[in-house]
Amino acid sequence: MIRKLYSIFLLILITAICVLNFYAYRFHWYWEFWWFDIVMHTLGGMWVASAALWLRYFRNKDREQAVLRKKFVLFFSVFSVYVIGIGWELFEFSLDRFITFKIHDAANTASDLFFDGVGGLFAVFLFFAVYNKYMKMEN
Repeated sequence: MIRKLYSIFLLILITAICVLNFYAYRFHWYWEFWWFDIVMHTLGGMWVASAALWLRYFRNKDREQAVLRKKFVLFFSVFSVYVIGIGWELFEFSLDRFITFKIHDAANTASDLFFDGVGGLFAVFLFFAVYNKYMKMEN
């Protein structure tokens, strides 16, 4: 049951991110609200870390449960978030450099990566709450 709810949470979160991003571009929220990019990167980091943890711990019901080590979960989540986050920032840099010919803003990149990480940490806290409940239900 918890696996299913966690899966639904991932689906709702990515849908919310897509809908918010659609409206943000349509109504120029990224440019009108200085904080909107922060919200989106936090939600994105949360989704990436949650999806990585779901793949590691909840994906296969029949698979033997992976041993949960808190330091590994934290490292795995943050690593996953920063692999995707750095890839995204390289994509943005490439767009700025070769397509729009804008000067790339290093401070924005640092802020984006920071809030990706904040979202990843939120995901870790959520994961531990869900995982502990899942383990109690299994026993």
